[in-house]
Amino acid sequence: MKRLSGTFVGVAIFVAAAVTASSALAATPKPVLISGKYAGTASTKVEGDVVTISAAGTGSATMLGKGKITGAGTGDSSQQPCIPFGGTGTITGIVGTKITYKLLPGASSCGDEGGHVFSVKTKLTVVKATGKLLRAKGILTITGVYDRDAGTFSIKLFGTLKK
Repeated sequence: MKRLSGTFVGVAIFVAAAVTASSALAATPKPVLISGKYAGTASTKVEGDVVTISAAGTGSATMLGKGKITGAGTGDSSQQPCIPFGGTGTITGIVGTKITYKLLPGASSCGDEGGHVFSVKTKLTVVKATGKLLRAKGILTITGVYDRDAGTFSIKLFGTLKK
């Protein structure tokens, strides 16, 4: 009987290890490639060294389809020629799919000599995702151009989220 109970314990330990290993494999996040382009209108209002920024546009991205991007934030115009800024926003796509994001430190917009056209580069972190991207997390990169005189922007959005 002792040998049988020892075998039973050994089998129980093996089964428990197998279940734990399969659970760990099942929980492995899947990469989700995001790539898209958006364009729209943007405005900046300068009071002292504080720049208030708002933007809204349309475009499309993988996993999101056609949709909208919005953002709002502030920048520090005392730092020239590249103005650091931060803020939050949303990217919406097909019904029920939405990314709520926050810009990471290091976002900047570098202007030409006249302060008319700015190259924009930033990274955003996904705060919340819904729909097809439910529970997706990660960091996306935005690069683009803001034309202050025309009040327009165009950007590329890319990166990999984990779901």
